Amino acid sequence: MKLESNSDFEVLGFSDSRYKRLTAEIQYKGEPIAQVNQDKGVDALEVEIFADLSSATLRVPFSGFFEAMILAKDFIVESG
Repeated sequence: MKLESNSDFEVLGFSDSRYKRLTAEIQYKGEPIAQVNQDKGVDALEVEIFADLSSATLRVPFSGFFEAMILAKDFIVESG
């Protein structure tokens, strides 16, 4: 699901073998930047931020990332 307000962000349902339940991956310009998981329940969602800080600084628009996080949470709760 691409964000209407910023199509550089996309939220995808993702089945990751490291987690028991479905996760939501957040991509920015086609690159994965974060993953939200619900292994501790929908009231205790965790976010994993992907960044190789040794080579560059990860910089994304705050409003787009915030909106993508909300969309990821809604996706997980609805698919729960």
